[in-house]
Amino acid sequence: MKSKYSLTATELEIMEVLWSLEEEKSSKELLDFFNEDRGKGWKKQTLNTFLSRLIDKGLVKTNSVERKYLYSAAMDKKGYDNCVAIEFLNTRYEGSIVNFVSAMAGNQSITGEEAQRLRKLLEE
Repeated sequence: MKSKYSLTATELEIMEVLWSLEEEKSSKELLDFFNEDRGKGWKKQTLNTFLSRLIDKGLVKTNSVERKYLYSAAMDKKGYDNCVAIEFLNTRYEGSIVNFVSAMAGNQSITGEEAQRLRKLLEE
C-alpha cells in the first residue's frame, strides 16, 4: 500500500518552498520561482500536475482570489513529519511504539541513558 504522505523528490521540493513562504502564492509566482531560481524549465501544466497531486494528498490548499488560485501548505512541516511518523508506526508496527523500539533495538539491549531518555519522553 502506498503511503498517503509519500512524496517524490520534486513534490518534497515544492512542499519545502511552500513551508518557507509567509503568504499564499499564485501558480505563476511559483512557476517563475522554480524556473528562475531553481532552473527547472517547467511548463505551467507541469507545476499544476504536481500541485494537483499535493492537493489530493491534503498537503496543499488553494484559495480563490479575483479569479486566480493561490497556493499554500495545508499543514506545517512539523505537522507533516508527525503524520508521516504516525502512518509509519501504524502500517509497520501495528501502531505500537513498543514494537517500534523493539525493532530498532534489534537483538541489542539499549543503554541506560537511552532507556532514561525514553522514560522521560513517555512521561511528557
